[in-house]
Amino acid sequence: MSKNVLYEGPDLSYHNGNVDIKRIRDAGYKRVGLRAGYGKNNVDQKYVTNALACFNLGMKVLLYWFSYAYTTAMSAAEAGYVIAQAKKYWVKCPIAFDFEYDSVNYARKNGVVITKRLCTDMAIAFLKAVKDSGYIPVIYTNKDYLKNYFDMSRIAAELGQVYVWYARYTSSLSDDESKAVDIWQYTSSGKIPGVPGKVDLNKFYTNFYFEEQIPTVQKPVCNINILNFQRAANKDGYRDADGKPLIEDGIDGPKTQYVRKQIFLKAKLLLFVGSTGALVEWHQTRCNEILGHNQTVDGKFGKVTRSETLELQKELGLKEDGVAGYNTIQAEFYA
Repeated sequence: MSKNVLYEGPDLSYHNGNVDIKRIRDAGYKRVGLRAGYGKNNVDQKYVTNALACFNLGMKVLLYWFSYAYTTAMSAAEAGYVIAQAKKYWVKCPIAFDFEYDSVNYARKNGVVITKRLCTDMAIAFLKAVKDSGYIPVIYTNKDYLKNYFDMSRIAAELGQVYVWYARYTSSLSDDESKAVDIWQYTSSGKIPGVPGKVDLNKFYTNFYFEEQIPTVQKPVCNINILNFQRAANKDGYRDADGKPLIEDGIDGPKTQYVRKQIFLKAKLLLFVGSTGALVEWHQTRCNEILGHNQTVDGKFGKVTRSETLELQKELGLKEDGVAGYNTIQAEFYA
């Protein structure tokens, strides 16, 4: 009998563009896979943004590093790179070794043929470093790699428990397959709230519950976008439910959320300058940063800023109304 699916979740990288982790979480997805980086310490361009959002929103993660190793020393070094990124936010979480066909082709261009023995040796070097650092070792693979590249019995003999993340885009797995894997990446064409375009989706047969239990309580990390929002809101005279200025800590707590509910930045009659002030400057700056544009940051919400807001909302998969309110501002915190 096959194992039961406990929950689902997407895996994300720079290629997915600007995503809304809160919408993903609120849609019922329990864990997000994040590419921490690739090759020789190339951190994924969206890793910090996505990881910070996951951390502060309490979303569990599965980190992975796309390997371009062709020696065991290189794969061990890659493990060090992903562990360094993990430590910024989590003292314990699953970390996967992701070695694919592009990895094999890269090795060939450097004069190395990837044999089953070498591939297995590199996986062991990576996963041992992960395990020795207190993280949870996971190997990303598919049917071909299980047969021709990874000797799973040797990996298990060397390391003990290693979780298997299995990519196969079919409607179902056989009983033998589902028993052998812990995570099933079942499509690369998923559509979910919070992610523009298509996305990889995974079914989880394990929740890593016992492995992830840690005795310490981790505090939210200061988010510079939220910190600048709090400063701007205070400058514009907004106050929390107790009539006090916001504490400028970069955390989207209940008091910051209360203030956010009072804010509706918009143009007047769709064309003329309406809202003004420091929050408009903040919003204009975030539009420029997210869209890569250079609208004038003048604190005046007019025709241009409305147009930029509409484009931003489209980019982030939000309701396109041209008004920077609660949901748009929240998305700007993490985009």
